[in-house]
Amino acid sequence: MLSIIKNDWNRLMQQKMYLCVAVGLTILSIAAAILLTNKVVAKSNLAVVGKADTIKETEYFSITYLDKAPEKSKLVENRYDAVILAKEDGSFEIETIKSDDFKKQLLTALKDPEAYGSGRQQEQRQIGTNIFGYMMMFLLMQGALYAKLYAEDKEKHVAERILVSSIPFRKYMMGHGLFIGVLIFIPSFGAVVAARLLGVSIGFSLLQYALLIGVLSFLSMAFALCVSSFFKVSDTSNMIASATIVLTSVLAGSFYSMTKSGSIFNKLIHVLPQKDLLSFADAWEKGILNSTKQLELFYVILIAAIFLVVAIVKTRKDYIYSRSE
Repeated sequence: MLSIIKNDWNRLMQQKMYLCVAVGLTILSIAAAILLTNKVVAKSNLAVVGKADTIKETEYFSITYLDKAPEKSKLVENRYDAVILAKEDGSFEIETIKSDDFKKQLLTALKDPEAYGSGRQQEQRQIGTNIFGYMMMFLLMQGALYAKLYAEDKEKHVAERILVSSIPFRKYMMGHGLFIGVLIFIPSFGAVVAARLLGVSIGFSLLQYALLIGVLSFLSMAFALCVSSFFKVSDTSNMIASATIVLTSVLAGSFYSMTKSGSIFNKLIHVLPQKDLLSFADAWEKGILNSTKQLELFYVILIAAIFLVVAIVKTRKDYIYSRSE
């Protein structure tokens, strides 16, 4: 197993750009999360269409009065948190892509802004979850990046030569998996430690970050190996894995929630392990962790384990079983 890890490291050192890009993205994601968390004012941006004197700006939301409703793309871009159509009879119609809870709180705000303020404070992510959410997509993509070495073994038929040698199959797979997982964990955790040493508020304790980043590294490694096991060309597996990670991470709410409770879309979103990992982190930081949230963490680990098992079974089938037939 150590020979596999050493070989992967030597190959990576010949392509240092991969390592520089991965570490650079990790540092930038943490820096962006800290900057946005500390600089952006915690206000909801509302677009109001209708009677201008119906809704007043408060410390909890800023108002932009418009003659007509903006395009929905403005909501997706997060330019506005919601569009409020103020009718002549004094009623309101709210359009938003955020959660139903946010919509209910906004309706409350139209009557009692203070009640909205306390509700929004509870809904808002804390700094630790915000940082972890920004890191999530980049750390998952690192798995796809480092799994390129495993995929190249298949593409260049190196795996066939290795597996007919004295190296056991389990050590071959463990070597690749451990190399990917550790290489994801160390730079990202190191960046968090550096931020703490610089006196920056990072929300979670270092021990909590170690657990969260460790689980995410395991998920990243397992998913990358799973995807790579189904393709013989490394660039193909890398492209498919990266595209899937970007799409699912955004939908899962890595940057901000886009789900609506009760919808089929929301039920599908909850299948994604990123959603459950973020939900667990959010509850943990707010001190409202319960058995349901703990099950969400278990679900993420279970999904990662399934990915890893599929990768092992598929590789064994390709190189062990097929050779014995």
